[in-house]
Amino acid sequence: MITGLLLNCSTENKPVYDTYTHHGLQREYIYYSPKSLKKKSPLVVVLHGFTSSAEKIMNYSKMNDIASSNGFAVLYPQGTSDNTSNTFWNVGYDFHKHVTIDDVDFIVQLTQFISQKFHHNPNNIFLTGMSNGAEMCYKIACEKPHSFKAIAPVAGMMLNTFLTNAQNISIPVFSVFGTADDITRFDGDSTNSDGWGAYPGIPSTIEYWALTNNCKELKIDTLKNVSLNDSSYIIRQHRYSNSNSNDVLFYKVVNGGHDWPGAWGNMDVNISEEIWHFFMQKTIP
Repeated sequence: MITGLLLNCSTENKPVYDTYTHHGLQREYIYYSPKSLKKKSPLVVVLHGFTSSAEKIMNYSKMNDIASSNGFAVLYPQGTSDNTSNTFWNVGYDFHKHVTIDDVDFIVQLTQFISQKFHHNPNNIFLTGMSNGAEMCYKIACEKPHSFKAIAPVAGMMLNTFLTNAQNISIPVFSVFGTADDITRFDGDSTNSDGWGAYPGIPSTIEYWALTNNCKELKIDTLKNVSLNDSSYIIRQHRYSNSNSNDVLFYKVVNGGHDWPGAWGNMDVNISEEIWHFFMQKTIP
């Protein structure tokens, strides 16, 4: 799964490829720490998408470069392969009904292990991911909300089943989704016509977190359309409460697809930088 081939990583230190045993299974991960990183620095966990890998998202997100410039470390866990040899996180897709691997616990346990081993601040641990990885962000936020300070799911939906075990506890959320996504639907799929499982539309998902976080204020603006060649633009919706910092930020990429903005698709923003800016505002000194 992880080949050890590095692409487009102009960082000070080389990422470390290693394994961690969870429930008797040897799991892979990549860990990156800039040179001279201070103790108690933040840790950002980045989850790849369905059929992808830790290495691929490390390369296209360029989160290592942002870590080097801003003084945090990055952890890229690796999913396992299903019976069709596709790498995945077990979020409960309809075609993974009989899969028993507990990826929620794996990610939480691995993160705690890395945090303790490399002396990160346990209060400044954040989670982001793409597609299937974004959906795992939502699932963990529902089931293990105290494991991460904030989440930033990109191009992911929230299956109805997530709410079954949801603790309904507030956590800051930065969500990114394109209205023309052709993998998962912006308006949802209540009848499971695509086979992933039933899920609500993205606006309903944002409303759920706004309600959970008691965000009663709303500010809407449109980001500058920097790139006129990508046929898309971003409407920013910021929901917040005056009583706490558990806000909900939503980048609605109008005409955007199943993309990681700044890597492909919408090029008005570097979403990796935007994610870190959101996380940075939540860090505790």
